[in-house]
Amino acid sequence: MSVLKQNIFDFLVNIEQNNNREWFQMHKNEYQEAFNSIERFVDMLVEKIAVFDPSVSDIKGKNCIYRIYRDLRFSPDKRPYKEHIGAYIAVGGKTGNDAGYYLHFQNNNCMLACGMWGPDATLLKKIREEIYYEPQVLYRILNDKTFKKEWKTLDEETKLKRPPKNYPSDFQYIDLLMYRNFCALKFVSNKEVLSEDYLKKCTKAFEAGYPLVDYMNYLKKL
Repeated sequence: MSVLKQNIFDFLVNIEQNNNREWFQMHKNEYQEAFNSIERFVDMLVEKIAVFDPSVSDIKGKNCIYRIYRDLRFSPDKRPYKEHIGAYIAVGGKTGNDAGYYLHFQNNNCMLACGMWGPDATLLKKIREEIYYEPQVLYRILNDKTFKKEWKTLDEETKLKRPPKNYPSDFQYIDLLMYRNFCALKFVSNKEVLSEDYLKKCTKAFEAGYPLVDYMNYLKKL
């Protein structure tokens, strides 16, 4: 039986409709119950992931889950709370910058992701240089049948429209150099999240994505 219950989505629907401090203070226990359920699930998932990715074996669920409070300092949107709950499983948890595994809980907009999101300019330059000189590594990862079955491809929305500067446009693997985020993602339904086999599905997806995570972390450490 899954530890993820309908109360998670009940809370997320309510915070969408009542995104203010007064309501949140009156219903903070509902948030805490949702948080606790997700924390238990993440702890269970970490154990499964650690079998094929030992780097996360010491990570605790509570250290993976992002705060629900929004940073309003530079935002014109003054809603105080996020309308989703996210968890990032990687070395350092939610504060780490290694490639890893992400779970996103949001009403009718849940998602899984793996890989590296938002590398800074220096790291992105290094990643592209390494891919340029040895493109077959990433090409094989992305075209592996197990990876493609679970993830299809990397995030296309943030991809460059034109080849990056200083690279020949006729390079055979130029498409690989046009990514800005080396992250695969897929959306899942509320029903899937609440199913008894969601832990198994997450484990299977993240195991298929592990070669991408491992490769990105290898490039980061070069």
